[in-house]
Amino acid sequence: MAGKLKNCPECGKIYVETGVGMCRDCYNKMQDQMEEVSSYVRDNPHSTVRDICENLDVKEKLVRRMIREGRFEMDGINFEYPCEKCGKPITHGRYCEKCNKEMASAMEKADAKAQQKLKESQIPGVGMYSKDMGIHGM
Repeated sequence: MAGKLKNCPECGKIYVETGVGMCRDCYNKMQDQMEEVSSYVRDNPHSTVRDICENLDVKEKLVRRMIREGRFEMDGINFEYPCEKCGKPITHGRYCEKCNKEMASAMEKADAKAQQKLKESQIPGVGMYSKDMGIHGM
C-alpha cells in the first residue's frame, strides 16, 4: 500500500507519509535534537524547559513532547510543566490529577445523561420489530 503525499509540517517539503508525521530530513533532525536535549539534561539536571530551548536552540514543543513521552523519567529527571487545563505544575501527562478527575466525572455525567435521554425517547410497551415478523406464508 502506497503512502499519501503530504507537506511536511516542519519545512513544507512534499513527502510520502510513513507514519512519523514529517519528511525524513526533519525526522532525522528531530532525532538529533532529541539526543542533544537528552545529553544536555543529563549534564544539567536542574535545567528548565526555557533553559534547554535557549541553550540548544530547539523548539519548546519538542522538549514538552519529550517530557510527555517520559523520556527524562528514565534518567531519573522530572521536569515540571503546566497542566494544559489549569496551569498547575505537573511532571507527566497533559493534565494534573484534579483536572483528570474533573474531566472523567464530566464524561460520566454526560454519558449518564445521554443514556437517560435514550431511555426516555423509547416508547413504553413498544419494542423493536421487523416488517416480516408475524407474517406467514411469504
